[in-house]
Amino acid sequence: MSDGENISSLAGLWNRTRRLLPGVAQPSPGEWGPAGGDVVRLSRTLRPFLQALAGAPTPVVVDLGPVIGSNVGFLGTQLACKLYPEDLYADVDQPFRRDDADGLAHVLDSKLRQEPGCVDGILAWDIFDYLSRGEAAALARRLTALLRPGGFMMALFTTEPRHEAASRRYVIVDADHLRHRPAPGARWARKVWPLRDIEVLLAPLEVRQSHLLAHHQREMLLRRPHAPGKEG
Repeated sequence: MSDGENISSLAGLWNRTRRLLPGVAQPSPGEWGPAGGDVVRLSRTLRPFLQALAGAPTPVVVDLGPVIGSNVGFLGTQLACKLYPEDLYADVDQPFRRDDADGLAHVLDSKLRQEPGCVDGILAWDIFDYLSRGEAAALARRLTALLRPGGFMMALFTTEPRHEAASRRYVIVDADHLRHRPAPGARWARKVWPLRDIEVLLAPLEVRQSHLLAHHQREMLLRRPHAPGKEG
């Protein structure tokens, strides 16, 4: 190895290592990280989601993604919440028929067992991108029923088809950034949900925020309304 190659190799090692050192600046939004395609992106709805739940003494939060240690720690620190990581992504990748919601309905019965109207917040991430319309409708009905009046849901939707055999996992970097982490899977986001279709799908939830982001994703914050005359 030449001196130039050796210096380049050492520089690359230092650049990878310094990301892990305390006090060293983290990757800026849009910078690709070292972990096989991970990328840090700006989030417009995570902070408002956290702020909306911060007033509850011990909010109940359902996370449709897998157990990610740093997410558990972050949400626990920020909200002191009771967290239920349900990892529906693992079940979405199972080979039940895409045109039949029965397989997903069985999963929802076994995983989403919280009492109706008792959940303060739901992190749906981009789970709807990988579902057929029938599956998405079944999941939307269950999530809407779980939310208490005044409860919030954060959901992400792709704005262009992704032709990659991978779904995504979301790692919270801070209140304004998410790390998008590809995960190989049998399903991927082949279709785009138009905004009007999303509003119909998630009714009666009200859209409180909707942000069209540069990385071809729509972030949404939705709220279950109170009954008329009972606004909290």
